[in-house]
Amino acid sequence: MKKTLIALAAVASLATTGAAFAQATISGQLGFSWQQSPVVALDGSHIQGLSMNDGDIYIAAKEDLGGGMSATARGGFTLRGRGTGIADRDATITLAGPQGALTVGALRACGPLDAVKSGAVTGTTYTANESQKEVPIDTCSLVDVVIYTAPKMGDVTFSATYGEFGSAITTPTSNVKGNATGITFSVLGAVYAAGPYMAAADVTLYGGAKSLSQAYDALDGWMRTRLTGTYDAGVAKFGLGYQTRTWGIADQYIASVAVPVQNVVIGIDYMARNAQGAATKGTAAQNTALESLAYTLSGLRNGDAASSALGVGATYNFSKTTNLNASYITYNDAGKNISPTTGLVTQKAVLDTEYRLRLLKTF
Repeated sequence: MKKTLIALAAVASLATTGAAFAQATISGQLGFSWQQSPVVALDGSHIQGLSMNDGDIYIAAKEDLGGGMSATARGGFTLRGRGTGIADRDATITLAGPQGALTVGALRACGPLDAVKSGAVTGTTYTANESQKEVPIDTCSLVDVVIYTAPKMGDVTFSATYGEFGSAITTPTSNVKGNATGITFSVLGAVYAAGPYMAAADVTLYGGAKSLSQAYDALDGWMRTRLTGTYDAGVAKFGLGYQTRTWGIADQYIASVAVPVQNVVIGIDYMARNAQGAATKGTAAQNTALESLAYTLSGLRNGDAASSALGVGATYNFSKTTNLNASYITYNDAGKNISPTTGLVTQKAVLDTEYRLRLLKTF
């Protein structure tokens, strides 16, 4: 008995000592749904049934370095139920202090347009998508980054990012590390947040990605601009987003509204992108390479029809960490391709409708 008490006291002493230097936390979510996939099979059918498509676990350890400085390591992985291997997620290290924060590591970047959705509309393809490129706005990408976030200046926060794409831009896992695609990007961004208002803007410059058949950098000079904003009026929260790229890449748009009614949040999201004309830069070989890169980064091909998605959803919150969500999303011409030369449809729409009923627990 005495040995047990002594052992417990020793463990408690070690735990207390360690806690003075570092704090570890575990967070995440698990969601289980009855749903229909929006992907249209060749025979026009869909996959329906029960599935766990929302599962993420994150572990973070924070250490106080003194002088207002801290270091945080954060890693995560996905949980998708039986029959699916555990996939890696974010893995970052952050040094933060009075001079700002420096974050390095691997991230799943979904972009500011995804961030202004209502939050009450969910779907396997619509929400945090990484593999179905035919959705109207850009899918999430897996990137390696270095991010500097400056100290807040009044109501504005500035940031600068340098990043690279790995061998699989939208694939959840890849064992081929390093900048296998040759694609690099640099982002300058600013966020204004004051009271019910939020506005954000960023500019991205792409580079690299040498063509195997041509001695030139196909992405040099390709620029992306993104603008987003939200306004919380109390009775409803509104969101808007817009993205444009150079070299003829189709523009993208998003609008949302979320209405809270006691424990229920009702949301409507609309997202769209223009028809994709010919992505041009110079010679025929350059244009072919640019079209390939446009599809790699955004799922856009020359001749893609204008597409849109309209989603409605409602979330009932049992508590701050447990909710039940019902969503329905309809896609219009998502993935449909029309020959720029003949005007004939070369590929039918890939997505049409998805719906789900999901129970979600966060922790």
